[in-house]
Amino acid sequence: MSIDELIGNVKKGDVQSSNNSFNTLMADKINSALDGKRQEIAQGMYGEEVPVEEPADTEVAVEEPTAEETPSSEDV
Repeated sequence: MSIDELIGNVKKGDVQSSNNSFNTLMADKINSALDGKRQEIAQGMYGEEVPVEEPADTEVAVEEPTAEETPSSEDV
């Protein structure tokens, strides 16, 4: 269907054909717009890879208790 056919049907007064032509044209435009939006969203989701920061290997210093700090069995 084309716009020329729609205009021709309107000029003839053919309401049913005009309605069908209009609906077909609008459906094509809507589908085209939706496909474009889908591609845009997909590109945003999968096109650019977001860098993920790896956790730094940090070592925590742990102090070992000395013999003086360790309770003996006599203290318990």
